Amino acid sequence: MDLVPLVAVAVLLSLPMRGRCCGGGDGEELHPIVLVPGYGSSRLDARLTEAYEPAAPRCGARVGKGWFELWPNHATTQDPNLAPCFAEEMTLVYDAVADDYRNAAGVVTTVPSFASTLSLIGWEPLVRQLEAEGYRDEDSIFAAPYDFRYAVAPRGHPSAEGARYFGDLARLIERASRLNGGRPAVVVAHSYGCALTYQFLLSRPLAWRRRFVQHTVFLAPALGGFAEGMNGLSTGADYGLLNVPRPQRTKLARSMQSSLWRLPTPMVFGDRPVVVTKNSTYSAKNIVRFLEAIGFPEGVRPYVTRVLPMWQALPPPMVPVTSLYGVGLRTPETFVYGEDGFEGIPEVVYGDGDGDINMVSLAAIETEWSGVEDQILKVVRLPSVNHTGFFTDHSALKKVVAEICEAAATIELPQENKILSFAERRYSAM
Repeated sequence: MDLVPLVAVAVLLSLPMRGRCCGGGDGEELHPIVLVPGYGSSRLDARLTEAYEPAAPRCGARVGKGWFELWPNHATTQDPNLAPCFAEEMTLVYDAVADDYRNAAGVVTTVPSFASTLSLIGWEPLVRQLEAEGYRDEDSIFAAPYDFRYAVAPRGHPSAEGARYFGDLARLIERASRLNGGRPAVVVAHSYGCALTYQFLLSRPLAWRRRFVQHTVFLAPALGGFAEGMNGLSTGADYGLLNVPRPQRTKLARSMQSSLWRLPTPMVFGDRPVVVTKNSTYSAKNIVRFLEAIGFPEGVRPYVTRVLPMWQALPPPMVPVTSLYGVGLRTPETFVYGEDGFEGIPEVVYGDGDGDINMVSLAAIETEWSGVEDQILKVVRLPSVNHTGFFTDHSALKKVVAEICEAAATIELPQENKILSFAERRYSAM
């Protein structure tokens, strides 16, 4: 734990609060909250046009029949035979000529109920707690769902879906501020949503960030990717649908732009062994060789040109950040494949983390931002809280609400203390 000079802590604790923190007042002085969900926590609707060419006749039953719920896909739980149809409709296409990702031909998708918390999956316990503190849906608390199959791209590379989402997110934050007396918003993100939020902040001018973002709260920030990101490209993603054949699961996982974003980054993971076979060891530093070894050479170009440049460094966003994450849980760290190579099931070697995200990734921003002038960073580690425990564990949920309330409090420096820099008020907590 990084310690701060006691005089700086004393100054911070003595700062008078103006405005309403959670749990008091009439709600007129709330800083608005914008929620950015994690991977798979946004609803997706779809419709099929005549251009859709299903692999099996039953998969074309919805052609021309309007919108239906694609994710979460309850139809597949009622009829497991539809699981391959779901995988087919969820699969993206990387257009090498256009250098961008798109839906399969004939599949049109949309993210319903943008701005409303009703669009989120699994966030109900946290939303209810915040509503109990005075927040109201689409009035002082908002949601920014997205199509989690996509991501964004670095400058010079097109990203139609990612650019649209970043534009929508910026307008939502501005709207949230406007509806709440011009107060900047508290942005609360989880997991993959932290990676998107982080890149979003870097994409906005510093003046905009400081005008419209009061604080950012990261829940389980995986800003360095995670080991399972490599294994998932090898074994495929089943989304809980066990009757989808492995080749189709693999095709689905490799089609998604976001799958490449989940790979461990060289900057954070270094040369740690992540995947081991009889003849080779693969780390974050030789992912190109890994992609070729698993039979995914078409993933090399988008990885090298569209993903790697965005994660070669972790510059601070220069807005206050609170990072909360679980520790002390067995987390997959190395995948060891036997005689069957990548066709087999790997043995898993575990390390520390939150059960999904490795500790080195969860703690990456502490390593990079500690000591950076003008970057406020608070870190809260929650023992034995798993990756989604912020929404299911009562004590973790209570802590998250408390941190959001603290972030939403307006701190006004007395005149004699205005010369203090943000760095002098930075603190870290266990």
